[in-house]
Amino acid sequence: MRDIIDVKGASGAVYRFTRFRDGSPLSAMGGNYIYARQHPTGPEILFAGEAQNLLTGARARWAQAVREHAAEELFTRLNISEHTRKREHADIAAAEALPMNGALARQGAGAAQ
Repeated sequence: MRDIIDVKGASGAVYRFTRFRDGSPLSAMGGNYIYARQHPTGPEILFAGEAQNLLTGARARWAQAVREHAAEELFTRLNISEHTRKREHADIAAAEALPMNGALARQGAGAAQ
């Protein structure tokens, strides 16, 4: 899989993510992240998230992503501004049918009822 991937949001904006490599520390800064696996047509995005601290937030659902969706790679995008992170996350999630994001939304809707 490539080290850098571009993800297109519903707005048409393109967001560049860098692959996390084992041995490289995740930043404790805020940012967006995605879990992906290789697909013949290119990376398949399984989950998009945003975190105040990538060091802890980006790994929060990683084990589940590997176990349930065969995730292979974690990509991050540093983004200190919380407002910008949330806007970009919403744009990406609106453009893609992300299996893990959809499952979380359904769980949240069930809990609200």
